[in-house]
Formats: sequence, structure tokens, C-alpha cells
Amino acid sequence: MITALRHFLVDSWLGRVIAFVVFVSFVVLGGTFFGMGGGMAGLNGDTVVQIGTRKITPVEFQKAIQRHVAFAMQQNGGSADFLKTPQGRQEVGHAALRNLILVHEGELAGERNGLNPSDETIREVVFSMPDFKDPSGKFDPRKMDNVLKASNLSHQDMILETRRMLYSAATMFAFGQTVQPPAQEVDLMVNYIGHGQVVDMVRLPFSLSEVSTQPTDEQLKRYYQNHLWQFRQPEYRHARIVVMTAGSVAKTIQISDEDLRASYNLKMQDPAEAARYNSPELRSIEVLAVADEATAKKLASAWQGGKTWAVLQKQYPKAIPATLNDARLTDLPDAALGKVAFATPAGKVSAPAQTAAGWSVVHVLSIKPATHVSFESLKDSIREDLANERAASVLKDRQRAFEEAVAGSTTLDKVPADIGAFPLEGSLDAHGNLPGGEPAPLPGDAALRQALIEQVFSQKKDEPPHVVTEPDGSAFAVLVDDITPSKQNSYETAQQAVKDAWTADAQKHATEQRATALFQQAKKEGLRSALAGQKEDAMLQKDEHFSRLQLRHDVPELILKAALELKPGQTAMLQAGDGYWLVNVTGSYEESPTLMQAIRQRMVAQMTAAYRNDLQEALSMSYTRAAPPRHFNAALFNDINDRVLSMISGRLGQQ
Repeated sequence: MITALRHFLVDSWLGRVIAFVVFVSFVVLGGTFFGMGGGMAGLNGDTVVQIGTRKITPVEFQKAIQRHVAFAMQQNGGSADFLKTPQGRQEVGHAALRNLILVHEGELAGERNGLNPSDETIREVVFSMPDFKDPSGKFDPRKMDNVLKASNLSHQDMILETRRMLYSAATMFAFGQTVQPPAQEVDLMVNYIGHGQVVDMVRLPFSLSEVSTQPTDEQLKRYYQNHLWQFRQPEYRHARIVVMTAGSVAKTIQISDEDLRASYNLKMQDPAEAARYNSPELRSIEVLAVADEATAKKLASAWQGGKTWAVLQKQYPKAIPATLNDARLTDLPDAALGKVAFATPAGKVSAPAQTAAGWSVVHVLSIKPATHVSFESLKDSIREDLANERAASVLKDRQRAFEEAVAGSTTLDKVPADIGAFPLEGSLDAHGNLPGGEPAPLPGDAALRQALIEQVFSQKKDEPPHVVTEPDGSAFAVLVDDITPSKQNSYETAQQAVKDAWTADAQKHATEQRATALFQQAKKEGLRSALAGQKEDAMLQKDEHFSRLQLRHDVPELILKAALELKPGQTAMLQAGDGYWLVNVTGSYEESPTLMQAIRQRMVAQMTAAYRNDLQEALSMSYTRAAPPRHFNAALFNDINDRVLSMISGRLGQQ
């Protein structure tokens, strides 16, 4: 991360200024937020934290949060999933504040060491920024104004950030630039990552074994007594629930036709968005290219006469064949070839066409017409998208109405649906299952469903409902109106379930014995030999490759760990899921030299960045000891962080 930031710092002067505040997002200031002595004394609501005589204001903190979110989204490929959890939101705020603290600490360190960039120095730096120069290389003030306006920066912001950048470049970023990781450490890491294991393995499911004998009634009764907890009817609670989520609120939001049309026009004006819905004409073609026109004419005549592409390749072995499936006009490498390919009807063979490489004949196999999605066809999906985008802020606005409706309805039957709240009721157990065993159709994501279940089983029967609000803004109220206590099923009632459980245990035990026997044999002579001639041989997976570069997800994590960590020749027997696994490492392999070189280069870059980061962190900690942050206003921090991130989440349409 530090390496990427450093490149940005070096490659773009404007980037140095605009993104400066987020350069040190991942430098950890241990104790920064827990060692701020002095409480709130002497501060008011316009200071988040104080460093020396400097104060971090709410406006400054708000801008830092916005910049940090923008940078984090860029690093995550445009995703803002980190904003969906309370922990993620807190980390965003803490990282943004750490950025600001380091910025101020760097300035103070520079001042303490006699660094004071003059106005002339700052002016020279600004005038030298390539982003502000015209095509002739001269500074263009109008271009600077346009760039600053697009970046939401004023001239004063520009001067301030340039000054801070100069302080930081002198007091922090230059520190540790010459450090390099030890070659032995690089070799160790490259060898660890660049070598994989070759594995034979077999999965033996519990159901593999058959139980030939039937249990006696006495065996079943003994099994029942020893496993009473398996045959107990759980407690069921009947509850009335009213839920309001961003999704339910979105269904009540009205979107005007003007807004729908404006959104459609924006999509069609954006090339990336338009490409999602519209596509040009596509053609699948066969091509034969030859060196001269005479040969091309003979070839075209034969092709038009009914000879196939395969036959013609044999007849004209020097012809260069090519095929393109669903190709755009722009996909064809030669303009003349594209012109004839898109002028020939489907199923027809073209006349010879002269191209940059010689002469070509084209057979058009199929044509897919161009498509253009109309406003009417997208209208409903646009309405849904816009409603979802606005739902987060509307959800917050309707919280008060929801609370008042719940307070005025002890039975939850008077909560109006037009605010986005919807009712449901039914019986469920503490695992969220219906009496029949299937999951209850609770709304929302996993966190909301779990919160609903916990509320149902923590709330007393007939206790007046109250609103519970989740971190994402979703809210619900619960009324528990009936409880069916848990009870032990009698042996007679549970006899079939007891028999099924006994049989499953017997199958598992038989499979375990079989797997153990094969394991003991595999330890002596390898898994292949142990399974040779056995019924399990058909299930053996041979020469499977496991690498730390590309972790496999088709096997349980326990099996993956064994495949990577066992030594060649070793065999392991493991239980994972509903079966036993036998894993035998037969050898190892090394990735290709090209890939190994790429791994080495990446490791050197990552380890170098890590060493530099450690050095810079140590330096930054020394700055905080010289001027420790103090008077941290936690309430103001949380208020600003919540408001800014809620606004951003609403704009992104997160629910």
C-alpha cells in the first residue's frame, strides 16, 4: 500500500496535493486514541482532537473521511462494502483521523527542525505541476482553476495541502527510501509461495458403508437414553413482527417520469453504462487469407460452390485460416477485411478483398443484429435503482414515524404500510426454524434475521413492543403472544428418529473403521497402492495440485491445510463435513521460471514497503511523543463519522 502511495506521490504533483491526506492511512499510531489525556476540558464542539496548539476541526475531519472513502473505494475496485458494517465504519473514521494527526505531527516536526517553506517555494511547486500546464508546457491559471473546481478544492486548500506535502516529504516520506529486504528472507518467501504440492486424495462419505444388521429394541432404547438431547422438541414462540428496511422503504418511494428519463439519458451518455445495455451488430465469420488475387478468386469460387472451410484448408495449405465468433466491426484487425465481412449477407461467401496482408475471402456464418435498449424497457429497473439509492436517507427520516406508530399499537396491527413497514407472524424455534424444520422466511440479511430471532427469544410474553434499530438503519418491533415450552419426546414418539440416528452413527463408525484400515496401509505403501483393487479406487483423485498462489475452494479448509503442510510421502486421515478424507502428498512442484521471477519482484516490492512502513511508523510515533494528541472529543468524532458515512452510503445506494 505504501509503495502504491509513493508512486502516486512521485508520478503526479496534483496527486501529491489532492490525495496527500490519505497517504498515511495505514500507518498505525498505537495508543493515539486511548492515550489522549485531559478529557474534554477546555474544548468545545468545534475541535475533534488537539495536537500541540493545532486543532482538527469538524470540517477538516469531514473532508478527511470523504477522501479516505474515495481512496479506499479506488483500492477495492470501486466497492464500498467496508461501509456496510459498524466495524468498517469505525475503522474509516479512525484511519481518517490518524491521517490528519500525522499531517499535523509532520508540520510540527518540520517547524521544530527549522523547516518553513516560503510562499515563493510553494508558488514554484504549484507552477511546476504538469496538471496545471498548457500544451506548450507553460503554467495555465485557467486550467488550474478548472482542475481545482473538479476536485472540490479552493486556492487556499491548494496552498495548505502543498505546504503540508512539503513538510511531510521532508519529515516522513523520504525516511527509509534506501532500505532493502535481506536476500535470504526474499528467497525463503519466494520458495514458500512458489512451490506447490502434488497430492493423491480420496473422500469416504459416512453413507458409503452399509449396516447389514438391524438394531434391537433394547439397543434403540439404550441409544435414546444416551442421546436424549437429540430427541427433544425445542421451544417455539409465536410472534408478531413489523419490520422496516431500506428495501421495504424503497418500494414506497415514488419516482417521477422526469427523474426516470434523466437517469436513462445519463446512462446512455456514459459509454461504460451504455455498453451494458446496447450492443453493436455481431458477426461470426470464417476467413482464408492468401498472398495473391488469382488464388483468392479460385478459393472464393470453390467456397461459393459448396466446398467447406476444412476442405479448402487442405486444398490450399498455404492459406492462413482464422475464425471470429460474435465479433464487432472494431474487433477485425484490418479495415478492408471489416468492410467486406460486414457487407456480406449471412450464409454467403464474399468476393476476394485486398487487405494489408494480401487477399482474403470471408464466409459469414451468422449475424446478431445491433440492439438498443429503449427507455420503456429500462424504466422499471431504473425506478428500482433510484428508489434503492434514495431509500437509505428516507429510511432514517421515517424512523420517528415508525416509532410513533409502534408506540400507538400494542398489537402491532396499526402500523401503516405506506411508511415502508410490513408485518409478518408465525412460530419459530431459537434457530429460526419453523415447526416443520424449514427456515422461517424472515426478511433482511443474516444480521437482521439473527437480531429478529434473538429479540423474539429474549422478549417476555405479551411484553409491549418497542422499536429495535440496527446499525444499517433497519428497524423492527416484536410482540411475543404465545410460547410452547420445550419438552422431551418419548421413546415411542421418537422411535423412527432414534432408529435413523442409530443407523447414521453405525454408518459413520463403519466408515471410520474402513478409513482407518486404508490409512494404516497408505502410510506404508502410499494411497494408490492401498486403494488398488479396492472399491474405493474409483473415488481416488490423483496428482491434484495445491498451491499457495491459487488456493482451491473445492475442498474443505482442513484438507487444503493438510495438502499444503504435509511433507512428501506423508499421509493424513481427517474428518471434514460428512466424511473422512485420506490425503497423501506424493511430491512437490515449482511454478514456471517466468512466474517465479514475477513472484520474486512482487515479494521484494511488498517487503520493501513493509520495512519502510515500519521505519516510518517508528518515526511517526516519535513525533506523537514530542507532541501527543490530546483532548479527544469522542462524541463529536462519532457524530461526524456517522453523518458523513450515512450520507455517502445513501448516495451509493447501500441498504
